[in-house]
Amino acid sequence: MVSASIPNNIPRKIPRFTGSARELVRAPHRFFLQLTADYGDIVQYRAAPEPAYLLNHPDYVKHVLVGNGRNYNKDTYLNKYLLESLTGKGLLTSENPLWRKQRRLIQPAFHRHNLATFTDLMGDATNQMLARLNEHAVQGNAFDMAEEMMRLTLDIVTRALFGYNISEQATAVGEAVNTLIEIAKPKRRKFQETLKFLDEIVFGIIERRRLEGNDDRYDLLDMLLQSRYEDTGEGMSDQQIRDEVMSLLIAGHETTANTLSWLWYLLGQHPDAVEQIETEIGGTLNGRSPTLADFPNLAYTNKVIKEGLRLYPSAWSISRRALGDDEIGGCHIPAHSIIALSPYTLHRHPDFWPDPERFDPERFTPEQENGRHRYAYIPFGGGARKCIGDQFALMESIIILPMTLQRFRLQLVPDHPVEAHALVTLRPKHGILMTATRRTD
Repeated sequence: MVSASIPNNIPRKIPRFTGSARELVRAPHRFFLQLTADYGDIVQYRAAPEPAYLLNHPDYVKHVLVGNGRNYNKDTYLNKYLLESLTGKGLLTSENPLWRKQRRLIQPAFHRHNLATFTDLMGDATNQMLARLNEHAVQGNAFDMAEEMMRLTLDIVTRALFGYNISEQATAVGEAVNTLIEIAKPKRRKFQETLKFLDEIVFGIIERRRLEGNDDRYDLLDMLLQSRYEDTGEGMSDQQIRDEVMSLLIAGHETTANTLSWLWYLLGQHPDAVEQIETEIGGTLNGRSPTLADFPNLAYTNKVIKEGLRLYPSAWSISRRALGDDEIGGCHIPAHSIIALSPYTLHRHPDFWPDPERFDPERFTPEQENGRHRYAYIPFGGGARKCIGDQFALMESIIILPMTLQRFRLQLVPDHPVEAHALVTLRPKHGILMTATRRTD
């Protein structure tokens, strides 16, 4: 606590964690949670080789992402060393003025009326996944739902990007993406070889599309190829298109798959929530696939998805670097400092989320949402650099959950260990083993 006798113009001292950071390497999401419990909403720790500041209050988050956002860039290990090695100068890692130029060019593709064109695609891919679940149900086999979600979201994002099912390459692309994220060390030989392999696929698709020309298809790659910069009238280079494709591929595949995996894990523990979803989709859909017009009538399903994103945000950590000195929460933040914002810990802040570990979709009624600090919930980040594909990801979830629950009753395999593994994203370390039974009603 800060003494009331300290003048307001004197920066207060920031608590500093000086113990072993072994847990930071082993389970950084738990390490961050413990730091906030022990030291409060701002604490200094060491993220080798430099000190960092963990901020865990919505006011501080808003300050970094919005209020003084120009003072913070993405020049951190995660963004520049790891993600940029994967996505180059795409939207995930580029800085101004390139980022603003690219965002302005790409944003229209993710407007709601354009996203509506992808609902049928999502439904078709989900039906293929359901056919695989049916085989498991018939044979009585347990299966890894996390693996199924990875396969499904890869199918969706490759179709959305490339306009057709690159089935002969999709498995290889998925394995390559998973390998790159799991290795997470760009200097390793296998990382470089895998990245080269993935580049060859992506550049090959771009080259074929340029040769084919425009055949009135609508997909994200066509949008990238046809878009023109306002100032020059020129299109993007193949390298820039590759970087944007890789950004959309990584973000649109990995993060959504994790979100869905954790949702199935939570629903497997809360049959009452499953029953409410089933009642809602029974009255709204009557056995058919959801359309965009159905979304407003799937209110409880949407609340479940939001609560899943609260407890298990795939993008569990956001990092920034301070360009100049700043003051946050009465504390001096030196220039060049690393700033860590963790949706995983923020979404468990007891001042904004009573009984934070409890699964409770009713936290997301309109009344609850309107009364909560806007930056207490940031599963897709916030400010100008909020994830461009957030609505695409939510659409996938609100289509996939009802379609699956219409066909199957799903149960977790007892005693299978489920553990959150915080890499670039928050993955279930040992997968999510489930069994499926066909519904007969």
